[in-house]
Amino acid sequence: MSLDPQTLLVVSVTNLLALAVLLPVIMGKRLSPAARAARLSLIVHAGAWIAVILSEQVAPDWANRLLSTLSMAGYGTSHWLLFRALSEWLGERAGGRLLGGLAIALPIGYLLLFDSYSARVGWANLLIALQLAILCYATLRPRSALRGSWRFALLTCFATMGVLTLARGVLGAFYPELYPNFAAPHPVNVASLLVANVAMVLANVSLLVAWREEAELRLEALVLTDPLTTLLNRRGWEKHGERTFALARRHNQPLALLSFDLDHFKAINDQRGHEAGDAALRLFGKLLHSQQRQEDVVARIGGEEFCALLPLAGNAATQRYDARLRRLLADMAPAELGYPLDFSTGLACLESGDTTLEDLRRRSDAALYRAKAAGRGQLSE
Repeated sequence: MSLDPQTLLVVSVTNLLALAVLLPVIMGKRLSPAARAARLSLIVHAGAWIAVILSEQVAPDWANRLLSTLSMAGYGTSHWLLFRALSEWLGERAGGRLLGGLAIALPIGYLLLFDSYSARVGWANLLIALQLAILCYATLRPRSALRGSWRFALLTCFATMGVLTLARGVLGAFYPELYPNFAAPHPVNVASLLVANVAMVLANVSLLVAWREEAELRLEALVLTDPLTTLLNRRGWEKHGERTFALARRHNQPLALLSFDLDHFKAINDQRGHEAGDAALRLFGKLLHSQQRQEDVVARIGGEEFCALLPLAGNAATQRYDARLRRLLADMAPAELGYPLDFSTGLACLESGDTTLEDLRRRSDAALYRAKAAGRGQLSE
């Protein structure tokens, strides 16, 4: 069976247009920056393919030149948008400036070299292959919670298309008689167009899976987060705290738990109103955020009660942590709330007899009650 490159081109554009039309319907309007960039990349990519097909059909040289250059700009922009999506999903990615520079240089160089078929085809395919190589690298080593296997599907698509694009560039640059135009029936070109059809579907399915994983993580964060302070709620505390506790026990590492209770909080609500109480809770949550290390587990357990689980922290370090919070709150509360605010603290460090996180928290709570009974505004062990 022979495959006609022109037919493959039409099929590619048809697939892209169908996906470009369906994705807004499937994904809706309220999208994250990553999902929005990925969807726009698809639309721009479809436009680039349309420009390629039209450039093969028009007679005037100026029209061919314009459409071909626009297609190159579209490819470069599409790849840059995909890179932005990956950076949002996976954390900061290396190579962004280089890819952006290639996206700008691609259409400019193509236009300047337009009168030399070999030069412009070699230039365009080389730069597109380099962009695809950067996208391959961008799928690796995520720095976020998104770590799904969709990354490897994208890597396969980018790598395969990069190799075929480079091969097509070599043909156009050094063997133009074998690859005289974009619809030439050379096996490398046919393979490239055929793989492009498969890759675009696989890539867009992968992007949909990434968007779904992002949505699931956002939903999980909502379930585990206290909306007022943006700290973990009780459910989040149990999930992340149990894991941190288990790791400390397994590796026999220090672990400290601080239980906090805002002093005279009921009086704040009764005398100043619940909005003032909410402001006090938000301020204390902000202070806990400001002192939080990546490995710390900090939560609002309920009402005016908070907890901070501090791995690799001993008694002395934990007392310094409490003292910093107390100084910061003493400085900030009068300015932000209009009145002083203090808290009581119970401290417990991991002991051999603590078999569960609840054992540790029970001892921390007992210390907290002793601090309150002793007059509040202090730390007790």
